[in-house]
Amino acid sequence: MKRREFCKGLVAALAAGAVAPGAAVQAVAASASVGRAVPDGEYTFRYRSGRCGTDLQHSWYYSDSLFDHAAQVYDNRLALATLGMTAAAFCTWDSDRQYWMNEEVGRADNIRDAFAQLGFAEVELIHYDHSLNDTPDTVACAIARKTLVRKGSRVTIIAAFLRGSGYGTEWSGNLHAGPGSAHVGFTEAAREMAGQIQNYVRKSASWHALGTLKFWMGGYSRSAAVVNLVAARLPALLPKLAKKNTFVYTFATPASLAAADCPDLQQDYDNNHTADGRLKKRWGSSNIFNIISSGDIVPRVLPWQWGFHRNGNDRFLPSTVNTAELQALNARSKQLDGDPLAFDQLAVAEDTDRVIDAMLELFESRQNYYNVYEDAFRCMLQCACTRSEEEVTQGIVLDDDAVVARLRSMEEMQQFSLEKVQNCVQAASMMSRPMLERLDDTVPLMARQMVVPLLAVGLCFNVKTDALKLTLDFVLSMFAVEGQMNDTVRSVLCHYLENYVTLLEYYDPSNHCMEPYTRK
Repeated sequence: MKRREFCKGLVAALAAGAVAPGAAVQAVAASASVGRAVPDGEYTFRYRSGRCGTDLQHSWYYSDSLFDHAAQVYDNRLALATLGMTAAAFCTWDSDRQYWMNEEVGRADNIRDAFAQLGFAEVELIHYDHSLNDTPDTVACAIARKTLVRKGSRVTIIAAFLRGSGYGTEWSGNLHAGPGSAHVGFTEAAREMAGQIQNYVRKSASWHALGTLKFWMGGYSRSAAVVNLVAARLPALLPKLAKKNTFVYTFATPASLAAADCPDLQQDYDNNHTADGRLKKRWGSSNIFNIISSGDIVPRVLPWQWGFHRNGNDRFLPSTVNTAELQALNARSKQLDGDPLAFDQLAVAEDTDRVIDAMLELFESRQNYYNVYEDAFRCMLQCACTRSEEEVTQGIVLDDDAVVARLRSMEEMQQFSLEKVQNCVQAASMMSRPMLERLDDTVPLMARQMVVPLLAVGLCFNVKTDALKLTLDFVLSMFAVEGQMNDTVRSVLCHYLENYVTLLEYYDPSNHCMEPYTRK
């Protein structure tokens, strides 16, 4: 049949009532669909494993029906699907071979594949083309959408997942707390990303009618803190986006605000406590869920003792010293890709309490941390994460002169004389290089590359010995080597994604809690 004849026939059929009005609407809606519906079931995504030093894979359940209920209803299946997509948004391990390059070099390959599997289209990548040596207070994001007809109505699901691992010197922004009661490294990234998301939604609406808009968002670690703030900012930027249609799950989420600051970034702020600070007996209503391992130190680095909390409901996964549970967790961990975690070596809540107490004693106060330590720690992180082409491709370890040149190139380090920098690098070298040579290949390459610059920066800033040791333990165990099993290292091991996957799959949601706790 020719096109003109078909159109005439369709018009005649409509006029005669041969096609029901609902079917006509559905036919029109389908013609403007974006992406595709997918069958309910398991989907396998690849993700970067910082613990294993490679990309691994895991399977997650997904269904378009996960968004049929109100977002204020916690859904453990949706939490797991969000964790899978958030993990896929990490930079791929292989892309580190182009660490220093300012272009998209496959950093987002895993999330592209995950979006394709779930039927999302019009993928937009934000900041994945930055060199990992850049240090802005930004965060990368992968965003996509699908517009479908569900139950006779047009529905658009926009999914945005922020990069939470493999982001290089962006790490220094994690310690850019700033002088006030809002974490600058997170709040600036959140405001910028909220604007990027608003632009994406506007563009999408200009191309196709969106119908009912539903938003799905997730983040891990640094990106979790940013997502937590973006979720609070979106209602002002997207007034047609209903709270009941905004699905937000974050993992290993650092706190970033005190109550007195940034009202535009607050929604359901500190929802775990009553107005007088007492812990609630039941969670209040919120569409923001922060899932946190009780032993993980990262979500507790900006402590409640300084007035810092999160938006939405904190749901702490238990740590345990129960022998049967440890055995079951170890067995489940062995079913994951890569080397299994030993759950009896992970911190429990009380271990992490001790680390936080030690930090509070060292730093004395929020203001003293900012005045005395923040610049030093940010410089240490920048040094730890800056890598040249030669370090990446040839595996070289910088000699003392090259370390001096790197430190001198950093803006914050220019306050120190050349002589002081040289002396501190020499001292750091004398303390660490003989030990590194003796241990040789038992110390991972990245640890050997970063230890002298880290230590030299700490010496330049005259960081106290205890604070320097705590920082070295934290950074080295996070990036390169597990080291001796002290409380700090054990609490850092809880930050690995594999810990979250195992705990979230093993424990029933009834075992989640409003504060960190250990099952006996």
